[in-house]
Amino acid sequence: MKNYRAAILQAVYVITAVLVPQLATAFDGQVSGQIDIIQGASTAASSNTFTVSLKNAPALCGNTNTSAYLLNTDINYKLNATILLTAKSLGSTVTLSSNRDSNGYCQIIQFSIQ
Repeated sequence: MKNYRAAILQAVYVITAVLVPQLATAFDGQVSGQIDIIQGASTAASSNTFTVSLKNAPALCGNTNTSAYLLNTDINYKLNATILLTAKSLGSTVTLSSNRDSNGYCQIIQFSIQ
């Protein structure tokens, strides 16, 4: 009986370890490349005042949008904008992970720099 319980617990652990990280990191798009264009706007009415496009203009979040924005109300907005500006100036390769918002635009959820 103990071996049966241990086997079930081990199976649950393996399934959880495999599936939960994939569910937690589901993005509409995850694309790598060098930053080509950064656009900024100074309007308080828009939440996408800092947008990024990659070289060769790949689609970023599963549709035809070739740019993605940082949400300006995010607590790390200024830091993330600074990091992306630095990555552009250094020519670093970035990976943008984004989701489509309710208007179909790509919002950067997370990024990494190689």
